[in-house]
Amino acid sequence: MSEKTVKAIMEQAQVFASSWSMVGGPFAADDQLERAEEEKAELKKLVTGALEGSVSAPQDVGEMIESLLAWHKHKAGQLEMISDNAKEGVTLQLGTDDPVEIVLTKDMAKGLRIGLVLALERLGKLPISVSHDGDDDSDFDDE
Repeated sequence: MSEKTVKAIMEQAQVFASSWSMVGGPFAADDQLERAEEEKAELKKLVTGALEGSVSAPQDVGEMIESLLAWHKHKAGQLEMISDNAKEGVTLQLGTDDPVEIVLTKDMAKGLRIGLVLALERLGKLPISVSHDGDDDSDFDDE
C-alpha cells in the first residue's frame, strides 16, 4: 500500500472521527448522525479499495478535485453546525494546547452567527466540479 493511500485513509479517518465525536454534543447539527454515517461510508470505501488494490490517494486531477470538494463540504458543514448551535449559554472551547473556554451571552451568540453567515457566504461554493467517465448525464444521445 502506498504512502499516499495510507495518508488518504488516515485523513478520512480523522474526518469521520471528528464528525462522529459531535453526535449528541452541543454543536451537533440536526443531521449530525447522518453526516457521520456518510463519512464512515467514505472511509469504508477507501479502506476496502486499498485492500483490493483498486483505490489509492488522489493521483489524477479529477480525484484531487473530488478530494478538494469533499474537504470544502466538510469545512462548510462544520461552520454551519457551529452557526446552528451558537446560542446563549453554550460554551466554546478555543485552542488545543491551552484551551480557553468562553460561555456565549445572547449578544455574543448573535455576533458569532452573523460572523459565520458572512464567512460561509464569502467561502461560497468551489467553482469546480468533476464528471465521471461513463456517467450518463450528458445531453447527447449515442447514435
